Amino acid sequence: MQTIICSIHERRDEIVLRLLEFSATDTILYLRECVSNEQVLNSLKCAISCANDFLQTKFEEVSGLEVSVVNLAQKVQLRTFLNKLDDASLAVVYLVATELRSVLLGCLFLCRVFSVKDIFNLAFAEELEEQNKWGRDDFILQRHAEILKKLKTLEKFCDERSLFKN
Repeated sequence: MQTIICSIHERRDEIVLRLLEFSATDTILYLRECVSNEQVLNSLKCAISCANDFLQTKFEEVSGLEVSVVNLAQKVQLRTFLNKLDDASLAVVYLVATELRSVLLGCLFLCRVFSVKDIFNLAFAEELEEQNKWGRDDFILQRHAEILKKLKTLEKFCDERSLFKN
């Protein structure tokens, strides 16, 4: 992990830029049309609200494939948040965000409002719903197990270094 943190330090501006570019098309902003489970939809609404509170942003859910002008405008405030993070915290956000395809979930991971399992369930809500409908796939189950293991390792790393922001 120390190697990754050093890499973050050396390429900090590039990493922040990648996260900013990715944020307007964040996975959880597009979930509403893909998921029918009310409990998941309530968690989704709560996650976006918590992220907005934590980041002081106004990200909104999106219908269809268009990128929301409102979501694009949140980059300024998100940059302020990301620039305040130390290298280790930025590394955690980046690793979670790239693993889950969600900058917002990466930030929520860091603020520890949701459990690792809840964050995982939101990131893969569409896949999990499809599996419940059509059956499990061993390859996907293995991939999910590996991702959960990585998230638990990052959680332990954050605990050991008191990186969580709440």
